[in-house]
Amino acid sequence: MIRSALMYKTVFPRLKHKDSHYKNVPTEDDWVLAKEISDKFDVFYQATEEFSGTKYPTANNYLPTVCDIRDAINDWSTSIFEQIKLMASSMAHKFDSYWGNFHGIMVVATILDPRYKMKVMECYFHSFYGDGSSYEINKIQQVLLRMVGEYEKKSKASQASSIPCTTIHVKTKLGYYLEETVIPRVENFDILTWWKVNASKYPTLHCIARDILAIPVSKVASESAFSTGGRFVSPHRSRLHPKTVEALLCAHSWLWSEFNGINNPFVKNLIDGMKLWKLEVWSNGGNEERMSLIH
Repeated sequence: MIRSALMYKTVFPRLKHKDSHYKNVPTEDDWVLAKEISDKFDVFYQATEEFSGTKYPTANNYLPTVCDIRDAINDWSTSIFEQIKLMASSMAHKFDSYWGNFHGIMVVATILDPRYKMKVMECYFHSFYGDGSSYEINKIQQVLLRMVGEYEKKSKASQASSIPCTTIHVKTKLGYYLEETVIPRVENFDILTWWKVNASKYPTLHCIARDILAIPVSKVASESAFSTGGRFVSPHRSRLHPKTVEALLCAHSWLWSEFNGINNPFVKNLIDGMKLWKLEVWSNGGNEERMSLIH
């Protein structure tokens, strides 16, 4: 909303001349503050975009993104604007009340990202915990060791192997992965493909990554995937046979997945047009017959 208002900055003074009842025209200082706040909120927008994705894993990016938000809030506390300082103080208090509730699995997901491993966690934890960072890092290492040990036992049991799974054995196998140099951060990095390629090198960690990276960080992804009622059931299609609904769901999924994979401007424009048409239909009460006659 603030960003939209900034686009119409010159409109507000004109409104004052046209409407005598409009008294509270934003001053230049107000616009400077609004621009500053809008820029600050960009970190939340980026996080929302990241966590709302449905075509890539999000668990591995959860903790780095949350930590970046915490760092940003810390920086805002030194702002030259008093309003932003107060905002940062309130945010920090709220953030800290939830910080202790994050699940260790999310940290493990970050460690299983070959771009991060333990390096990024050591950096963030030192920033947040200071002298107590070593204790917190050790807790995470113990969680990861227990997970590797449990997966090793399951693997040995399924293979009916007589080789014992000792703590030293687990530490050694985990150490190979952690001691390797982190890979460069590149755009469009596919963590699932990386683990698929390295499955033979780290079989146990591959199984853990397969299970943990499937966890969606936000419920938005789940709602997008499973909340399909509104797409097919309207006031005029509320009594469809279950088989018909199933056919519509399958056809919809197949067609959209096929179209979305095509880098063709014409197809993209067609998809955007269909989406706008859907919005028009629903804004008119779902009356598809009436819309088809109009157009």
